[in-house]
Amino acid sequence: MLPLDPLTASTLLVLAAADPSACPAPPPAKLNIIPTTAELKFDTTQTLAELQNYSMDTVDPYGFHGMTYTQAFMKGSIIPGYKVKIGHSFTKKYNAFCLWYEDITVTIDIDPTIVIAKEFYGNSCMRKAIIGHESKHVKVDRVLVNEYAKNIGQKLYDELSARGFSAGPVPSEYAEDTVKRMIRVVQQILDHEFKKMELDRMDRQRAVDNLEEYNSVDAKCPEFDRQKSKIYADLEKTLGKKKY
Repeated sequence: MLPLDPLTASTLLVLAAADPSACPAPPPAKLNIIPTTAELKFDTTQTLAELQNYSMDTVDPYGFHGMTYTQAFMKGSIIPGYKVKIGHSFTKKYNAFCLWYEDITVTIDIDPTIVIAKEFYGNSCMRKAIIGHESKHVKVDRVLVNEYAKNIGQKLYDELSARGFSAGPVPSEYAEDTVKRMIRVVQQILDHEFKKMELDRMDRQRAVDNLEEYNSVDAKCPEFDRQKSKIYADLEKTLGKKKY
């Protein structure tokens, strides 16, 4: 929080000392942490060559020998948001305001889409194998969002209860700035938690894309191997790259 200037600080101390009942205990703050998941969607409109244009943030589990290609991926961001409502009352005797957190609503939304190359979606075995793998990524996000919804709710409660969920009496000329500071505190707490969530998400998603998992998906459809070899050969011609 930004420090109060000496005049503001001394004025607040004088008001509080003069009449502790000037700002009675505020009503309990309402903390609403709402995780939501949109219905899972599928994008099967793109070719294998088109999927290679996407940049993936997963770590390639294969060695440095040979080319690797993206057959499918889970697309979707975690979108956090929040609204803060500050309650207030005016104390005419001191020309001051009592301020408190009335309602804090935090939303954490995910909107997952599984993107599968046309060439693989057309084969029922590969379609099932790929969706099975990519669904694990969707599950990671859903579990993560639910966990962090609880963590964020507790963190907000701990941090704001330590501040009494309120401020005041605040001289009227400083009330607007105080409201901004109260909202800024919530923003700082949430920004920190959201950054932790994003880093945690990256680690958990990368853990799904391990070599054992990739090999397991490939091994599920041995009858597709010949067709897959032709698909990759055609892709290499399109991209102008060859395995080495």
